[in-house]
Amino acid sequence: MTENILAEPQRESAGASTFGKYNFQYHWALCRVIEKHKSNEEYALLIEYHEDVIIANSLNGQEALFEFYQVKNQSASFTENSLTKREKGKKDTFKSSVLGKLLSSCIGTQYEKRITQIGLVSSSGFSLKTEKNLQLDIIKVGDLSEDCLKNLTDQINNELGISLLPSHLQFIVPEIQLANQEDYVLAQFAKLVNTIFSGAQCNAVDIYRAIIDEMGRKGRIQLDYKEWDRLISKKSLTSDEVNDVLALNTTRPTITQLENDFNDLVSNFGWRPLSTRNLRSKLKTLALKRSGFPTSFDINIIRTVKSLIQKVDYNSFSSDLDYVSALFHQAKVDNLDSIIADSDDLKVEIFYALLVDDL
Repeated sequence: MTENILAEPQRESAGASTFGKYNFQYHWALCRVIEKHKSNEEYALLIEYHEDVIIANSLNGQEALFEFYQVKNQSASFTENSLTKREKGKKDTFKSSVLGKLLSSCIGTQYEKRITQIGLVSSSGFSLKTEKNLQLDIIKVGDLSEDCLKNLTDQINNELGISLLPSHLQFIVPEIQLANQEDYVLAQFAKLVNTIFSGAQCNAVDIYRAIIDEMGRKGRIQLDYKEWDRLISKKSLTSDEVNDVLALNTTRPTITQLENDFNDLVSNFGWRPLSTRNLRSKLKTLALKRSGFPTSFDINIIRTVKSLIQKVDYNSFSSDLDYVSALFHQAKVDNLDSIIADSDDLKVEIFYALLVDDL
């Protein structure tokens, strides 16, 4: 069991208990993972865990690298002073500054070296001096003017004892706006489906609702998890889960053809209609998922089953039913059922290899 490298005490967990599923920061997070999904990147999105948003680039806990984001929705632009201002707390102590909170979630932790990006996202933008006075939507540390960088560094050094700001720190002005955040995300989902399922039709509203509701459910969880796999299962939204939702709410002409081909093949098998319908439904879902976002596991399964099919000579059988039955038998001989335990899922994998060329 892989240990969860993020299993350190969280700075605070109030965000999880006050989660509002229509909040700006979660719509921004959705836009971020949609960008990754378009590029066929694997990811796990963590909501209200150490930071507002954490994105892991792998489901493998030993390999995953992380992006940490704090997402702010306020009326005024952030300045050098407001980023590092510390309000007075109880007993004459000072609270953390906005930038200090973000950096304290990342610096000096056991996972610090696996963080590739630290981002502060502000709906109202930033009033920070940059070299050549450029108006940037992503301001990197190297883009800041010398005076601005020195001022921020001095203040953070006083607060946290950090003498250099991390080179992967960024100040991000988002494209999504408060006034149109829901419509914006719906449009992004529609564009995503069109990108990964060419020629497909989708119900963007159902996709959005299913995913935002799942984010809401997992965002409210305040527990810690020592094991990585449990963290991913209980607390994160993964690329696999998003792809399943996309597949269930998308139709493609080629998928209709696949269903017709399946019906033609099994029409004379004498199978019970309910059993056939279940296999057809699973085959459709599998084909949609793989046409959009095949995982490394998917690719290995496809190769294994195609190799299995090559062992069985179609011309040696007098009927398609006998041939398909021989493939089912060969799958068990090859111990494929140790990887795919459900017998219907195993059958679907064989039908997929037989009927799908390039969806």
